[in-house]
Amino acid sequence: MIEELRTLSEMQKLDTQLMEHERKRAQAPKRLAELEQELLKTKDKIAREKEIIEELDKERRKKEKELDVEKERIKKVQSKLYEIKTNKEYQAVLKETESAQAANDKTEEEIILVLERIEELRKDYEAATAYLKKRDKEVEAEKKELDKEMGSLDSIVADLKKQRDALLKTLSGDAKARYKTLIEKRSGLAVVNVRNGVCLGCYMNIPPQLFIQVTKNAQLITCPSCNRIFCYTEEA
Repeated sequence: MIEELRTLSEMQKLDTQLMEHERKRAQAPKRLAELEQELLKTKDKIAREKEIIEELDKERRKKEKELDVEKERIKKVQSKLYEIKTNKEYQAVLKETESAQAANDKTEEEIILVLERIEELRKDYEAATAYLKKRDKEVEAEKKELDKEMGSLDSIVADLKKQRDALLKTLSGDAKARYKTLIEKRSGLAVVNVRNGVCLGCYMNIPPQLFIQVTKNAQLITCPSCNRIFCYTEEA
């Protein structure tokens, strides 16, 4: 294999590693944002549930107060029974009492329903609060791990770039320009292998005679379809 082709092949390996590490590095801020959003949604849910519980509890107290007032009113109405002199008056008081009692029964049912709803929400609120506490610790641990990974990736990327730049300096002007152009225009893949007469960059067939020349690695040959540089290696 000619030295320049070997260098190009090594540079491609370094660039492939660089792209993978930089992809991982770029994902870290996105992951951090996802974690923050997850915690925020849980906190919002807990806050909403707390507000609803407080509103329902306020409604319960209001209904209980109204019920106490109505019960007191029934007692007063019933006390009039001892002062009644006619059957008509008796029937009127009795009707008023029954009506008030029916209203009270309905209010008591409403209070029970509110209490059940409060109990249901409190269970969910307590579960969500416990989950948030647990998840908060997990997220904090993941953030620390991401920070550690980012530091490691920064170091790896810097080292890979250093190696790549050193190799780049050894290339001729034409090879250097061609490689840079292909890296930019061909999604980071400038140097490719050939398998059974097929370019592994664009997966197009190449002429048999060209394939034979490529397998010798004696000169810089590019794909007729995608212009990527061929560097042949036998299948393991």
